[in-house]
Amino acid sequence: MVNDRFIKLLTKELSDELTYDEQLELKLLLQDNKEYRDQLEILKDYWKTNSVEYAANAAMFKKVMDKIRAEENPVETIDEIEEEEPRKRFRLIAWFSAAAVFVAITSIFTYYYIIAPKLNNDLAAVKWLQKTTKPTIKSVITLADGTVVTLNSATTLKYPDSFSGKTREVYLDGEAYFDVHKDHEHPFIIHTNKMNVRVLGTSFNVKSYQSEFLSETTLIRGSIEVTLNDRPSDRIILKPKEKLIVQNNIFIRKKINIAADSSSPESIGKGTRYSLTNLTYFPNNDKTIIETSWVQNKLVFSDKDFSQLSDQLERWYGMKIVFENEHVKQYKFTGLFEKETLPQALDALKMIEHFNYKIENSTVYIY
Repeated sequence: MVNDRFIKLLTKELSDELTYDEQLELKLLLQDNKEYRDQLEILKDYWKTNSVEYAANAAMFKKVMDKIRAEENPVETIDEIEEEEPRKRFRLIAWFSAAAVFVAITSIFTYYYIIAPKLNNDLAAVKWLQKTTKPTIKSVITLADGTVVTLNSATTLKYPDSFSGKTREVYLDGEAYFDVHKDHEHPFIIHTNKMNVRVLGTSFNVKSYQSEFLSETTLIRGSIEVTLNDRPSDRIILKPKEKLIVQNNIFIRKKINIAADSSSPESIGKGTRYSLTNLTYFPNNDKTIIETSWVQNKLVFSDKDFSQLSDQLERWYGMKIVFENEHVKQYKFTGLFEKETLPQALDALKMIEHFNYKIENSTVYIY
């Protein structure tokens, strides 16, 4: 039977707290007792074959070690001497407790000294790359797995030079169109400041500029799962021609062929509301999807506030836009620009709503 002394020595060895004499004692125990050696071999095999990710319970580990140290260095008082039998019973209970949490201790040790170093080595071995596009510039890159990513202007994508592990993960700040290479064994995950998008193989658009109030995910084909960073338990599954808009802690799901219904059960509770509508197409043109038109080098917008449109104009033309008239921000515009210069675009907007502008260096003042 494995006794408490062996448990104690092995526990201290796992925590790297064995003295030289205790090391010799443990070595002798292993030499003289086949059961101890068998237990040690089982533990070694357990470390080699168990691939579960352990949750490190440092508090439990400290509690057991405190008991061990207290047992080694007792502070005797008259009361404790007079109550020798209760103290013996306490010691027995303590060692049963140590035996009971032995598996937890080995898990902690395995995590800190075996799994964690391996994970750190794996992470250190991965070379992370970063691609940043400037305003007015777009870029297309192909990732190591064959996934093709088109980056819109003023966008940053962080990605590894090669994928390893169970998932393929990248980090996005800005807007990008993803054509993900299918690999059902290794889901593709895009992390943004507001949400995470998980896919197997599909085409979709993600827009998540940290400077903007809204983030969007628009699915073209396939299927994706979206989770919100502040609500990880929620799973939002999108189908083709669906769009998800995230606004702070409120997200609005846009869906085709269903009229908006604020009384829908989906829109009630948890501070979440859903708005169901068609995927946005440019008026009188059922082939131009507004959300992905930038991939075809088209700046397309429909019934958009001037204040929101200005964000797109800034990235599209590489200019800073300043409103000197708050009322002008509320103007709504629908339009399509492809090869127009900024003055030509602004002149076209002036034909719809009255405003003036002036350009000084790299800043446009609207009044």
